Amino acid sequence: MTAIAAPDRPEAIWRALAPLLSAPGRSSVRVYDPATGRFSGVARLTRSLPTQPAATYLYTRAGRTHLLALDFDCSRGDRAAVEADLATAAEWITRCGGVTVSDRSPGGAHLLCPLAIGTTAGVEEITHLVRLLAARLPTLDKTPNTNARTGCLGAPGAPAKQGGYRQLTGPLSAAIETFTTRSSPSLLPRLYELLGAVTPRTCSPRPTAGTPPPTPADYCEGDGDDRRLAPAWVRDDPLHPDITQYAQHGTLPTGQRQWDTPSEARMAVITAAVARGHSPNTIANLIAPGGRWRHGLGASYIEHCKSNAAAESAMRRDFDKSLTWLCTHVFEHRRRQHKKKNSRGGSGGATGPSGPADLRRWLASALLWADGEYRSKRARWTVYVVLQTLAWNAYTAGERINGTWIVGVGGRSLSLGAGLLSHDAVFRVLRDLQKLPGAPLILSRPHVGLDADYYALTRPGGIIASKTAVARVRIEPIHDAWSVLGHHLRRVYELVAYHGITTRAELYAAAGISPGAGDEAVTALQIAGLLTRPARGTVAPGDVTLDSIAAAHDTAGQREERMTRYRVQRGEWRNWLARNLEMNVAAAAEATARCAPAGDPDVERSFWTSAMIHGPPPDDDSVNGHYQQAVDTRHLTPLRSRANAPGVHRRESPGNPRQGAA
Repeated sequence: MTAIAAPDRPEAIWRALAPLLSAPGRSSVRVYDPATGRFSGVARLTRSLPTQPAATYLYTRAGRTHLLALDFDCSRGDRAAVEADLATAAEWITRCGGVTVSDRSPGGAHLLCPLAIGTTAGVEEITHLVRLLAARLPTLDKTPNTNARTGCLGAPGAPAKQGGYRQLTGPLSAAIETFTTRSSPSLLPRLYELLGAVTPRTCSPRPTAGTPPPTPADYCEGDGDDRRLAPAWVRDDPLHPDITQYAQHGTLPTGQRQWDTPSEARMAVITAAVARGHSPNTIANLIAPGGRWRHGLGASYIEHCKSNAAAESAMRRDFDKSLTWLCTHVFEHRRRQHKKKNSRGGSGGATGPSGPADLRRWLASALLWADGEYRSKRARWTVYVVLQTLAWNAYTAGERINGTWIVGVGGRSLSLGAGLLSHDAVFRVLRDLQKLPGAPLILSRPHVGLDADYYALTRPGGIIASKTAVARVRIEPIHDAWSVLGHHLRRVYELVAYHGITTRAELYAAAGISPGAGDEAVTALQIAGLLTRPARGTVAPGDVTLDSIAAAHDTAGQREERMTRYRVQRGEWRNWLARNLEMNVAAAAEATARCAPAGDPDVERSFWTSAMIHGPPPDDDSVNGHYQQAVDTRHLTPLRSRANAPGVHRRESPGNPRQGAA
């Protein structure tokens, strides 16, 4: 008699799958509150099984997801209806190249489909897709997918709201394999085609300020009835069998259909044709007498429109609808894969140390200092990023003075070299480092006017990096792909990819992390395709590159948008300075005439230096105070020391975008 394998324990299921389901960069979970009937509490994501129902976040803080997660609720139908809808959704996803994992609880079921390696989707795209699915699957609850900030879903193994645990369908090993291999990159476009509805049931994505929304002309070539997608946007995968069947024969699928009407079926065919480079003229030839689609799509249009001329006109209207929808709801999320990058992070496969030896010694020592100062703190990885980016800017634009590197750089410029780390995060790290004793940098000159802050890269006291540590750092910008993957994974990957460490124990020791944290990082990098596990206890570089991940997530587009925003902010700062200069010159002259020792150029120079540091005074009454402060500064203390003293603050105009940097 064959023994039946015991089901996997909830603890093991949670420990293995919860980190895989959680959106990258999310270190917490939502916890169910019986009083509110919602997942309104927040707790840290740990390997230990929670005692309360817990749900992992679906979206990153940037509003991207690596998972198509569907929630089927028994409150919208009975158990049989839930099972029928789940089976239909699983069939559609599988036929479009997806892989799925499911779980069940007394209240319903979840269907989890990991997107392709290196692929994410935005909240607008997923919301639209889930609404299309919900229109066809009555028990599907679209709510978890429509909120990028709090959207979440209970993970397999977690306690269920109705009691017991969420039961994984199938063995845990199969679920892990699914999340490791993941779906086809063409899954989402094929699902759109299969559903055949291109009219958005959600609002269009908001264009970035100052950036016009995309139009078909941005993605097309040719004019009039010869208009078609440019080759960079054309798909070459075959049509779905249901689409081919309707195009050639006009027959709808049986059973739970993805199309409720012939109109939706026609739109599915047209959308699929547009996506594969057809023009109105080529489609007209296909539905004309003797064409392959004459008895299917062509007959459907004629039956609907009652004449050949009206049918052709209707086809062209549908072509325009499909083309517009593809450009504004699909291509906006999937930019050209070969688009030029603006980041040089990652050195294109070069291995070993990189950059001048003295800067590498500084960076290695600074990272060792951060290891001690920020151990067990999430900010550790952000500090790494800022320190390395400072070293890169020193190498490219700094200078050595008496053996110390000095670099003038603004927080916004640092953010562009820091793997798209936000400038707010950069400013926060810089402020923290200036407060900590023994920190590896000193603010040597605060920004004045349009000039940036200047930093001296100093050796942290008592810390001398070993030759091995110095050989394992690289003076280069941070690759933009880490904004997607999470900066906490970068050190582990680079030690493998650039420095040839393959033994996991040695890898974790070199990275300064625990075996548990190391295993989680290796698993995440393996799922992303950046690392593999060729044998027990070893790791090796994977087939996926940082460039491919960046391209799949359009980090180049994000960089362009950020650079545009920064240019606007810097322009506003320059304009503010220009607008207020004339007014302040007059005010300062009057104050000087009233308060200054006549003909004292040192006092005037001190006044203007102080005024630029503190910002323009808001009114004439403040001018006397500023001038007196300059006098005090001139005769009592060095200006810089006074400006940085407790209780002395730099003045900024309302809406000033600088925050201490250019």
